[in-house]
Amino acid sequence: MAERSSERGAAPAGRAAPRRQHLLVVDDEENVRITTAAILEQEGYEVATASDGHEALALAARHQYDLMLTDLRMDDMDGSTLLHEMQQRHPSVVTIVLTGYASIESSIDALRQGVYDYLVKPCMIEDLKRTVRRALEHRQQRQQITELSSPVVEIWDGILLVPLVGTLDDQRAAQMSSALLDAVRRECAQVVLVDITGAAVVDTYTAAHLINTVRSVRLLGAATVVTGVSAHVAADLVKLGVEMEDITTRRRLADGLRLAMDLVKSEAKG
Repeated sequence: MAERSSERGAAPAGRAAPRRQHLLVVDDEENVRITTAAILEQEGYEVATASDGHEALALAARHQYDLMLTDLRMDDMDGSTLLHEMQQRHPSVVTIVLTGYASIESSIDALRQGVYDYLVKPCMIEDLKRTVRRALEHRQQRQQITELSSPVVEIWDGILLVPLVGTLDDQRAAQMSSALLDAVRRECAQVVLVDITGAAVVDTYTAAHLINTVRSVRLLGAATVVTGVSAHVAADLVKLGVEMEDITTRRRLADGLRLAMDLVKSEAKG
């Protein structure tokens, strides 16, 4: 299904137009999709529609969405499965359920899938608008917290830097991975520098997370250089039995940056 959109007036001369927030409406009832999309487009959002979960995931793989509004009961792939897949593949997308088949069990399951809110059909238009607006505000706040916790900085064309400072726990590890992988895709990064100079502790958990991050970045076609690996840290990693043979490391960030720039230049020449 083609993506629906509505054009607005151009931004004043000399000022960049703000990015319109992109929404995805998923429902197997055509009249619901069309009506919901029209309401949200009137609010200034860019809206795409999908008739089932498979189509929604295909669209999400090609476009960057801020919010998904989905029904629960659909053929082929139900809403619960779609919510799970979106959480796994695109965790930055905030989700809302809009269903005519409400139950305590379905609402609990939706909340477990990280859904922001749960609306029941027929839904008041103002309730829909308000819920979408608050969900997008929640997403923005969540992104700001994530960026402050694990910032991803583009320091050169094609080169991203992730400075790891403090202690890495489960929540922060997930935030860092999500922010980094989203940035690699968005910026088409060629090299990622992960600097662990400021890490409070480099234990087995931290090392395992670094290795998983490096491998995930590699699957997206980017190289990774881990910097801040001192002799002390290297000795600790050896004692922990961490296999680092396929991971490029440098002692200083400056050395890692030089290597990253060489890699980018080599790829440009190739």
